[in-house]
Amino acid sequence: MSGFDVVGCNQCSNLWILETHDRKTNYAARCPTCGHDHKTSRLKALDHHETADGAAELRARRLANRQGATDEYNEILSEFGSFQSQREEVEFRTASMTTDADKMDLKPIGSDRYADLAEHTFAAEDAKFSQWADEYSGIGENVFADQVSLENSEHGICREYVDETLEGWADRPDRESHIRGAVTVTETKPASAIATIELDATPITDVWADLFGESEFQQALATAIGDRFGGMGTDECYNALRDAGVPFWLRTPIATAVAGQTKSIWQLVSELIPEMATNPLTAVEDLLTVASLFDALEDAPTVGVIVRDSFVDPEQIRRDQRIDICDLLGVLASALDVRVIGSPTTLQRFADRHRSDLDGFSEWCNQDRRSERVEETANAARRVLDPDGRKVQILRQLAAQPDDVLARADIEADHDVTSGRISQLIRNDENSLIELGLVTTYGPDGSQMVSLQAAGRLALEKILAESGRQANINDLEFFSGNSSTKCRVTPQEGVGGEDGEADQPPGERPYRTEYASPSTHHAAAACARSGAVTVVRGDIEDENGRNGKVRLVSYDDERDEAVVAVRAAEPLPYTTTLAAALASEEFLDRALPVDRLGDITEPPSLLRDVRNIGGLSAHAASDPQKLRDNLVEWGRQVQDMTTALRNEDYQDRDRFRASIIRSAHGLAGSIVHLLETVGVDLVREIRVPGGRNLETQLRPLAKSIGISAAIQSEYRKFAPYRQLFDVPNCDRPPVAASIDAEMPTGELIGSFVIRGPDVHRFREDLEHFLEAPRETLEDAPPFSIDIRVRDPKRADFGRMTARILREKNIGLTDRAVSILHALVATPHDAAHALQRRLGSEDDPRRIRPDELRVALRGVDADALVPDLPRSVGKLLSILLEADEPLSQKQLADLADVTARTVRNHADRLTALSLVSHSREGWRLSISFPTRSERHEPVVPTLTTDDGRLLDTTDPLLESMLPPDRYADPDDPAGGVLYWPQDPWALLEIGEFQPWMTVAIRLMGDEAEEKPEKRVSMGPTVTQQPITQAAAD
Repeated sequence: MSGFDVVGCNQCSNLWILETHDRKTNYAARCPTCGHDHKTSRLKALDHHETADGAAELRARRLANRQGATDEYNEILSEFGSFQSQREEVEFRTASMTTDADKMDLKPIGSDRYADLAEHTFAAEDAKFSQWADEYSGIGENVFADQVSLENSEHGICREYVDETLEGWADRPDRESHIRGAVTVTETKPASAIATIELDATPITDVWADLFGESEFQQALATAIGDRFGGMGTDECYNALRDAGVPFWLRTPIATAVAGQTKSIWQLVSELIPEMATNPLTAVEDLLTVASLFDALEDAPTVGVIVRDSFVDPEQIRRDQRIDICDLLGVLASALDVRVIGSPTTLQRFADRHRSDLDGFSEWCNQDRRSERVEETANAARRVLDPDGRKVQILRQLAAQPDDVLARADIEADHDVTSGRISQLIRNDENSLIELGLVTTYGPDGSQMVSLQAAGRLALEKILAESGRQANINDLEFFSGNSSTKCRVTPQEGVGGEDGEADQPPGERPYRTEYASPSTHHAAAACARSGAVTVVRGDIEDENGRNGKVRLVSYDDERDEAVVAVRAAEPLPYTTTLAAALASEEFLDRALPVDRLGDITEPPSLLRDVRNIGGLSAHAASDPQKLRDNLVEWGRQVQDMTTALRNEDYQDRDRFRASIIRSAHGLAGSIVHLLETVGVDLVREIRVPGGRNLETQLRPLAKSIGISAAIQSEYRKFAPYRQLFDVPNCDRPPVAASIDAEMPTGELIGSFVIRGPDVHRFREDLEHFLEAPRETLEDAPPFSIDIRVRDPKRADFGRMTARILREKNIGLTDRAVSILHALVATPHDAAHALQRRLGSEDDPRRIRPDELRVALRGVDADALVPDLPRSVGKLLSILLEADEPLSQKQLADLADVTARTVRNHADRLTALSLVSHSREGWRLSISFPTRSERHEPVVPTLTTDDGRLLDTTDPLLESMLPPDRYADPDDPAGGVLYWPQDPWALLEIGEFQPWMTVAIRLMGDEAEEKPEKRVSMGPTVTQQPITQAAAD
């Protein structure tokens, strides 16, 4: 469609004219008034005309109407004609005017007749003036040469005096002249500190403002200044400040302050100095000088500096900016106890980049700071390594070297396998030597060196010492940030399985607890939202063919985050597996150790009577070790009861089964509330197998989850279950909830992630039981628990990908998130592929498209574009595996589909810019893992700035609609191409919705998918919480 459109800016309300062709073909249009960029697909045409003049007149009419001046505008039209007539008249008059200055004659009319007379009269005088100017031009220099130099300006006359008088007045001391101290590097926060700040992607100016903005830090500075300069006279103090290199604009305020004016000293330390970093006169040297004033303190107060990952990320903050901050911390450390705090991974990255810039990191790197962790790492590796395997052979090679270091080429020479296989053993495999923490590598490709770590030597010693003996594995390991070690807790023989299986074949072994992989942990945590239930529809992995009888547990001590993943389709296995996992002895000792239990400040009466925490006997209330032992024993009792149930050791099955579920609910709720009191963020992932009966299995499971949510929630620390609901065979709580009328809602502790292929079948039941797990008491207190029920979004894919790539030293890109969100069924499917397929990098960089292709090869075909026909996923899976374009026949044969299927789907995938066709054949629009495409990446057009949804809609409709519908402006689908164009309308048409959803996700947008639903558990509350009322 040709012509011109009148469009409007929603930022400044300006109207302007845009060619229709440009609006259809360009991605964005910029408002000429405010400069705001608008996506043309969202830019609505207010008016349209075939000519620019016509469009301009329509725009003018709108502007006149907007100002209430329609009548005046019509008068102008009647007097001067149409817009086109007005424009033509203006152009005619403009063309008739002389605008060239060279062609304009500004002399008075008739003055030309005096030109000859003027030239004759003034010629002699002009010549005489020029002669005199040349003759006397140097007379001043000759006469006054001995008195003054005219070559110097006035200020130059006194320069020598000024320079001598002000020598050193504004000089800055050398940056390296300040004494520096050593910081203390630690993984724990100090018990007390005069200031605690965070280092992230901010420059020294922000760090200075945060640090010197702390009141206790200001007090210490005031004390230091008083101790150093107190008792001096004003002149003496000023000279001392000058000698110390203190900036000249601070000397008078400091001298005034130490003279005894209290107001001045506090104004100095609370206003002037905290703001000096933003003073344009201030250099980094000035900040270091002021920081050195603390050296007058007799005692060294503690300062905490928490290092975040962004601070050691070269993509977010430059190295020179980090060095400025290191210098500041070093100068402060000469007088203060500066504690640099962070996770082991972050501190190691800090040390790798700035060990030489900040004293204290070398000592941290060299000391045996991880003796316990070395022992844990070695034990974990011992359990997964084969004593006769090639990885142990490599450890032996390294241990035989005097310095525990060997060239990679020398390792390869001693093994009759390819170089790629050695890479897998050292770096790329699951449980590779690097992943296990046993070796490290350094040096460039081609001359890489492999170094044996302390944990590697210890693991080798243990393996050699225990060769030929079966290890007694009875402890559970946890990862800290990037560990992926797997270990197991094996229940007592013959007991502990939720169905009581004992002495059965491997496929029917009892339930047991194992360590969750990092991908499992990160995917669950990325989908989780505090106080919400996330429903993830997709296949669930069968844990190594173990029929799901595995309780997965992990704890990330860097984030203080725990994940418990259980598989169940009925109330009994759900409640007992969850409780047994939480009560695992090793889990409690890491996520809820005795020292953290001892730090709980809530009184025992509150824990017992308000939170309804069990296991709190009089002894346990005062002894955290006893409380921990009670919880562990409670878990064993639940397992023993399930064994008795399986062995039919009961009098009444239903009553006994109910008692087991009730006990498991109580145990899980107690531990969840304890985790809440110490600040652990808990994610419960429930994996629901497919093909289960809705009435007899899924609906009862939904009710059991609802009861769990009620027990594991809180309102002002009160457990709401017995406060709100009629619980059979259970007394009312001894303490009634106290209600805050302004905040009558509580929240779910932590979060739930419910996964499975059929979760949509019982979602309605789940929402019902989250709202009403039991009948509400008639006299229930007037509060409720707000719970959000949500689906995974693009942000969940982004959170998951960022977590996994961060541990591999790889940065995230928006394009990678868009591709994963568009192609992969769930964040869990993408997480497992990224974890397994991508190795770690020595130097930080962003993920490349060819790496994304390699990772996507690990995604099962059924998990690719699951809402499209299954054959589409099969085609994409084959194209991902390919290293070169495939012919139509090759593609059909490898995907086991017909040639017609290839043609039909290929046209639609081409419309989505996911595949392309050339003489060589069909290929996926993601770079092959080749050197050429690594430097010239190939990506779907929709993921670039040139991608437009309308450009996808046209060929997609052409491939899916018959010609008569495609050309029909009244057709619900074909009509979206006609004015006003609205490709988003195809989301409402079933056959197009899944294809358009993929396109929209590739562009980085969210399709209009199911919004979050907020359910309110408990009685109807008439008073809204303040936050909700404000939002409304």
